[in-house]
Amino acid sequence: MEAVLACPSDPPEVAWIRLFAVANRVDLAAIWLPLWELAYQRLQEQAPQPHSAAIPLTSWFRSLIEMSGFQQTNEVVVLKWKAAKPKWMDRRSLAIKLRPMNRNDIPRVAEIDHQAFQPPWQVSLDGIVAGFNQSALAMVAEYDTTIVGYQICTAANNGGHLARLAVLPEWQHQGIGSILVMDVQQQFFEQGYDQVTVNTQADNQTSLLLYEKLGFQRTGEAYPLYEFS
Repeated sequence: MEAVLACPSDPPEVAWIRLFAVANRVDLAAIWLPLWELAYQRLQEQAPQPHSAAIPLTSWFRSLIEMSGFQQTNEVVVLKWKAAKPKWMDRRSLAIKLRPMNRNDIPRVAEIDHQAFQPPWQVSLDGIVAGFNQSALAMVAEYDTTIVGYQICTAANNGGHLARLAVLPEWQHQGIGSILVMDVQQQFFEQGYDQVTVNTQADNQTSLLLYEKLGFQRTGEAYPLYEFS
C-alpha cells in the first residue's frame, strides 16, 4: 500500500477529508489525483452533488486539494482563556438550569446541533456520541424540562478545550451561550486547569464577541477551510 485516503460522509451532507497518508518517496500529485477521483465517484453514488470539506494543516496538502478544485471559503481561529478567577454564577438563581449531559440527552443534543449550525459545521448523531464518550465535561441547558443548549469539553494536561457549543436558534441572544461558557470556565478553574481553548470560524462574529467578552483572546493560530462541490 502506497497511500490511503479517508473522507467519510459525516454528517451525511458533507464528506470531510479526515486522512491522507502516503509512503515515502511517492509522487504526491500522481497518487492524490486518482485517489480523489475515485473517492469523489463513490461520493456521487451516495449523493448526486456531493459536498466535501478539508482543513489542510500542511502547505503540500493545501496545494494538492487546490489542484483538484477545492477553494478556501473560511478560516478557523483559535482563542484561549488563561485561568484567572472567573465570574462566579449562582446557578440557583438562573431561569436556565444547567445539569450534566447523559446518554438519554444525545438525540435531543444532536437535533439542537443540526438546527444551530449550517453545513459543513453540523455534527451527526454519531459525532455527538463520539464527543460525549471523549468528554471531560458535558452539560445541557434546560428551560423548565426542555433542553435548549449544550456544551461538550475535552481536557488534556495543560487545560480544557471547549469542543462544541450550541443553542437552539429561537433561544439565541438570551445569554444561554454565556451561561454555558462561564460554567465551563468555573468548573475547569475549580479542577485546577490553567487554560481553556476554543475554535470558531473567522467570520462568526457572534461567537467571537461571546468568547472575547468572557476573557478569551485570539492566539494567532488559524487554519483554512477548503470546500469542494
